[in-house]
Amino acid sequence: MKHCLLFISLFLALNLQAQYTWMGKRQTNSSIVLDPSEIQMFGTIATVLNQPINEYQYIPFAFGASKSIVSKLIDNNRTWEMVAEFGVFTQFEWTTIDGKQQRNLLNADYKAAFSYVRKQAFSTFRVRFFHVSTHLGDDYIFRNALESHTFNNRNYEQIDFTYYRNLRPNWRVYAGLGSVVRPNIKRRPLSYQIGSQREFLKEKKQFALSCGINLQGFQETSFTPNVKTAFGVAYIQEDNEEPIRLLLEFYSGHLPYSQKEKETIDWLGIGLYFYI
Repeated sequence: MKHCLLFISLFLALNLQAQYTWMGKRQTNSSIVLDPSEIQMFGTIATVLNQPINEYQYIPFAFGASKSIVSKLIDNNRTWEMVAEFGVFTQFEWTTIDGKQQRNLLNADYKAAFSYVRKQAFSTFRVRFFHVSTHLGDDYIFRNALESHTFNNRNYEQIDFTYYRNLRPNWRVYAGLGSVVRPNIKRRPLSYQIGSQREFLKEKKQFALSCGINLQGFQETSFTPNVKTAFGVAYIQEDNEEPIRLLLEFYSGHLPYSQKEKETIDWLGIGLYFYI
């Protein structure tokens, strides 16, 4: 009896191991590199177009990573996985005040997400739940002499659905809809997102031209499109589906970070983007 139970336990363990992979490598790709709040690694040095270039630079950067919790390969064209992500988005300004250069911390956003991602042939579907919160930086608080709580409605939870379609091996389009789910928050809930990302890759080459565009709108800001577009070079990695990108980028729209999101900004900059 003991030998029978041992055999059954071993068989079940091997069978589960064959069907599911726990805490392994990512099996799907749900990246949106030009989403300003995408959980990834990036850093940008930008000039704000209504500011003198020699007096003011805007520097957003992020530390973020994703990890597959569990995945299952159904067949060669179908797989699904559960993914956890966490990222910190920080924004600095490099400015001249009273003839002296200052590098001031403006804000930090924190984002944690859990996703179900399913790949089927040339299509990928993602259902994601995330929490985001935003916190003004010490330098901003001190410089503006803030002594009390300020209204902040960028502290919420959201569920969204995104559909990706691979038109070619290195060309993807996507569209998504989302809604805030935290009750009793003074924030209009709906949002949308559409975009495209493409690498012009020649066979057996490690470098490619990269370009893309991302449009997002939030009911909180009357669905006004926030546009980010970029062009540059990509270094193709053998062990990562997403390349390392060095991009010349342009953003126009509402501020994508902090509780000051109803303010608008236009920036032109150079950014480095990659995933871990």
